[in-house]
Amino acid sequence: MNPFYAKLDADIKATLLAQIRNLWTHTSTAIEGNSLTLGDTAFVLEEGLTVAGKPLRDHQEIYGHAKAIEIVYAWMDKQSSLQEEDLFALHRTVLTEAIMDIYKPVGKWKNESNFTNYIGNDGRQHLREFPAPKKIPTLMSQWLEKLNQFCAKPLTGINAVGAYASLHLDFVTIHPFFDGNGRVARLISNLPVLRSGFPPIVVPTEARQEYKRSISDYQVTIPELERLETLPGLPDNLERDHFRGLCRSYWEPTQTLLREAMEMQKKRDVQRSAAPEHEEDHGAGDNIGR
Repeated sequence: MNPFYAKLDADIKATLLAQIRNLWTHTSTAIEGNSLTLGDTAFVLEEGLTVAGKPLRDHQEIYGHAKAIEIVYAWMDKQSSLQEEDLFALHRTVLTEAIMDIYKPVGKWKNESNFTNYIGNDGRQHLREFPAPKKIPTLMSQWLEKLNQFCAKPLTGINAVGAYASLHLDFVTIHPFFDGNGRVARLISNLPVLRSGFPPIVVPTEARQEYKRSISDYQVTIPELERLETLPGLPDNLERDHFRGLCRSYWEPTQTLLREAMEMQKKRDVQRSAAPEHEEDHGAGDNIGR
């Protein structure tokens, strides 16, 4: 397994990983309402300081998500299959706020039903109930099996996007935790992408409404979602295809950052290869680009 940064010098790699960490953390937390900008996020993570006037909770979310990214990167070399305890550990890292409520367990599956509000095709507001707590262990066992299958061997770019979209959409549709489902999904669904040698797929902040609407549109097509029994029971339909297409477009920001890093590396390699010739040809001028 060759990570996407494998051919980069240590300093270029460190800069690229910081850029992706900042972007990934900012976008994923902003989708959930975090008030810190991309610049704020970079400042907090790189300087270790707080931003005046911004909530402490928002800072904690930033640190938690950045640590969760490190966990996902570490799993790129994990030889054994991921288990539910791995997801619990990731959930505990993402949800940094101390919650003393037996009905809101952190690092465990939800223990009571959860709902969301959505606007239907009739233009009215409706409630959607996610799969019942008693269904979660079976559904997530099947989801983990699917994740581990995707991680078993390198994927092509098209298949990597497909894996990410499928895992992501299934996770948020199952909604196994009382909170943090979106952030965990946007993290863990990237594992097959990373293991295949690609940078992560990051949902842009400006796509927040489009992204959430696409997920909701898919979930509307599932009758009695709260009674979902098995993962194969989820429909493979046009709404699912649409979400897959969105995920493909969401890949561009990190691909651009990687291309810029690779160009920097290429420029440095050219300079290095030209250096010995330059030293031998005293006064001959700059040999870069010959």
